[in-house]
Amino acid sequence: MADRCGIRQVSEAAEWEALFSRVDHPHLVQSWAYGEAKQASGGWLARRRVFEIEGEPVAICQILDKSLAGIRWASRLNRGPLFLNVDAGEDVIRDVYGALRRGWRHLHGVLLLAPALNADPDNYRMMTEIGFRDRHVAGWRSACLDLRLDEDQLRKNLTHNWRNRLAGAERAGLELRISNSSQDVEWIVDRHVENMREQDFVGPKPALVRALFRAAPDNSTVVQARLGDQPVGGLVAYRFGDTAEAYIGWFGREGRKANVGNLLYWRAILEMRTQGCRCFDLGGYSRDDKYGHFKRNMNGMEYELLNEWLAF
Repeated sequence: MADRCGIRQVSEAAEWEALFSRVDHPHLVQSWAYGEAKQASGGWLARRRVFEIEGEPVAICQILDKSLAGIRWASRLNRGPLFLNVDAGEDVIRDVYGALRRGWRHLHGVLLLAPALNADPDNYRMMTEIGFRDRHVAGWRSACLDLRLDEDQLRKNLTHNWRNRLAGAERAGLELRISNSSQDVEWIVDRHVENMREQDFVGPKPALVRALFRAAPDNSTVVQARLGDQPVGGLVAYRFGDTAEAYIGWFGREGRKANVGNLLYWRAILEMRTQGCRCFDLGGYSRDDKYGHFKRNMNGMEYELLNEWLAF
């Protein structure tokens, strides 16, 4: 039974999207559009795979390959594989990761794997037993808001201080514009570059943001806040399937005085709910920094994924 899980290639977007729609908790980095954007912007090659047991698909993953002189030397599997059944048992999970590990023994290069598994001792032990090696790099941490709740309940779920700052922003005279035009995408990309430089952090590369917009223009939503005739903040929410994620943002000095971040996130949440999303992912955070505290006070359902691993 150790080899009962097979892997096959998925080459058509329609098949991938059909399988992706069955995932209860999908991730942006496993979406078809993200793979296309990485290919267009960073010299990666996207390979999509489906894991099958007795002919039935049970999980999918998108692997990004990096080559040098035509030879693959490293691959990245970020927040995958994704299971098609929310109640996938331990035996199915072990079969899928076992098949992934066995397959990598016959490939060249190194696999860097950030599993879409909860950070708990049982999953850590399983990965070790299967033969993956711990990279000692922390996994992804974020939270999701349930957009199936009505607007009043979503607002009640915010902490008292977060709601107060939102109310203050609503009274501050901020004007909002919601669009997915290429001009507004370029505007927020420019602000994103400035923000990374001024705040000294590394976020998504501008070429990737632009390529992601080109891969699926209707999936990017830019929420821009203005005070008078000046932009003071902006946020991009990116939709994939019935989930959306806060992707990049910028809050100017005058905007921060008016709590523009609270208003931008709130309006992005409502817009994604209107577009039919059932989940809004806050886009990752650290427990310790100020921005992480801001996101945690939205009281979403927190999750933390297992640390990163190697296979070669």
